[in-house]
Amino acid sequence: MVHWKQLMSRLIRSGEAWLGTPTRPCAYCNCPVKSYAVPSLNVCNRCYSRIPWIETIRCVKCGRAERCPDCVRWGAASLQLSRSAVRYDAEMKEWLAAYKYRKNERLSDLFATMLYATYKRHEWDFTRSGAPHAVTYVPVSEARLYDRGFNQAAQLAARLGERLSVPVVPLLRRNRDTVKQSGKSRSERLTDLKDVFSPEISSINLLLKKPLDSPINIVIVDDVYTTGSTLHYCADTICSRLEANVYGLTWAR
Repeated sequence: MVHWKQLMSRLIRSGEAWLGTPTRPCAYCNCPVKSYAVPSLNVCNRCYSRIPWIETIRCVKCGRAERCPDCVRWGAASLQLSRSAVRYDAEMKEWLAAYKYRKNERLSDLFATMLYATYKRHEWDFTRSGAPHAVTYVPVSEARLYDRGFNQAAQLAARLGERLSVPVVPLLRRNRDTVKQSGKSRSERLTDLKDVFSPEISSINLLLKKPLDSPINIVIVDDVYTTGSTLHYCADTICSRLEANVYGLTWAR
C-alpha cells in the first residue's frame, strides 16, 4: 500500500509537471512552496513570519533587545561584544532542537545564512579594529560529539567562514562537559565553567606563523547566548595565548 505522504508527493510532482510551476521544500517544515519568503532564506512565508529577529539593541555589549544586568557585572572583559540573530523564544527553541537533536541538516545552511545576515547588519561593530582574521567556535566534549554526531557551532562557523572568505580555526579545546548554564546563579556559572576550556596550541601556533596584524581579530560562533559566561570564558582562554580582539556571534539570544 502506498503511504499517503508518498501519494501526496507524487500528486505534487504530477501537478508541477502539468502546470510547469516547480515547487521547493521549506527548510524547516518541508512544505512545498513556489517561492521562498526571502530569496536568501529557504523557508516558506509561514515559517519566516515566526522568526523573532533582533532588530533593536539596548545593550551594546551583548546585543540584547532588553536591558541587560549581566554585562554591567562583567566589566572589562576579553570579549569585545556579541551579536545574535534571533530571540530565543519557544519557536526558536523548537527550530534549534530540530537541528541539534533531530539532525535536520537543511537547517544548517539556513542558520548560517541568518548568522551571515546578522554579521553584515552589524559589520561596523565586528570590524572596528579591522577585518576578522579568523573564525572559531565553542567546542564540545568528545563524549558529546560522539553522542550527537556533530558540533553545531563548528558546522555554523564553517559555513560562515565560507561566506566571509575567512579561515575557520579551532582555537579551543573543551576539557569536560557541563550542564546547561541557564537557571544557575552567577557564582554557580563561574564555578561550573572554571577550567572547562583550554587553548588548542597547535592551531594557535599555526595562526601565529601567518603574517597578521596585531591584535588578531577573531569571531567566535555559538548557537545560543544565554548568560554570556561561555563566550566570556572562551575569549579569556584565547586571549591568554594571543593578543586578540574576540567578538561573539550567536544564532539566538
